[in-house]
Amino acid sequence: MTKTKASTVFTALIFIQVLFGVNFPASKVIVGQMDPILWSNIRFFLAGIGMLFFTLLLKREHPKLDREFLIPVTVLSILGMALGQGVFLVGLRHTTSINSAILITCIPILTLLIVVIRGQEELNFNKLVGFAMSFMGVVLMRDIASFKVGNETLIGDLLVFFAAFCFAMYLSFGKKFFMKYDNMWSTTWMFFISSIAMGVINIGKFSSLSEVSVDNLFLYCASFSILGATLLTYFLNNWALKRAPSGNVAIFIYLQPIVAGFIGYFFLSEHISIRTLVCSGLILIGLLFSISKK
Repeated sequence: MTKTKASTVFTALIFIQVLFGVNFPASKVIVGQMDPILWSNIRFFLAGIGMLFFTLLLKREHPKLDREFLIPVTVLSILGMALGQGVFLVGLRHTTSINSAILITCIPILTLLIVVIRGQEELNFNKLVGFAMSFMGVVLMRDIASFKVGNETLIGDLLVFFAAFCFAMYLSFGKKFFMKYDNMWSTTWMFFISSIAMGVINIGKFSSLSEVSVDNLFLYCASFSILGATLLTYFLNNWALKRAPSGNVAIFIYLQPIVAGFIGYFFLSEHISIRTLVCSGLILIGLLFSISKK
């Protein structure tokens, strides 16, 4: 990346984490009324319609529909969306929120391990120190004393970890694919493929939609979740993955707890402790260390 391109990509990655951070309270409003996996299914489908509209509007050239395109886009759809989102939500039901919050922070670490093993990136000193600092910052920001390992959470913990592994695989294997094919068409296909895959699981749940109480708050939150936290985030993530190392894309995930903390402070009147500020600083220093040159 040139210096200008690097700053643009990093701005996009920061913006993605802001969108995801805002999506946490928005999603709480939605899943308070409907099944979370069913909602993921619906938002991927509607995001696919939205992305298709913009893709056709801009008259993007469609990739050739052959095995070289269809097989990897299907695999990436399953890894990054259907499994990455669906399995996480199922696991969340069978474990504690603190367990899931800590386990999901394994995504950048797993991504780094995969890209190093596959020879995509080198494990230099800056990356090693940067990832370690950011990981410790995220873990220490959580109430790690509440992390519990036992038979009652084992299934959920394994599912959440598997979801993290799937998304890490998506970040690693997706880079070559997005460098080759049009981002808008690829993302459109991913939305529709993942919604079809999740639709098989949710086929008996769609009748429950008649019980959802739709008010203005629900509509605002649903619109943001579909357009901002799904369509725009995946598009920007795939766009960035084409232009930056997978490890760099992954480590920006560690900004999410910082974003969530400041959203809670400014909009929900939540208290920011000294520990949160120190851990946020540790995350930011680690991130800068990781993306800096040798």
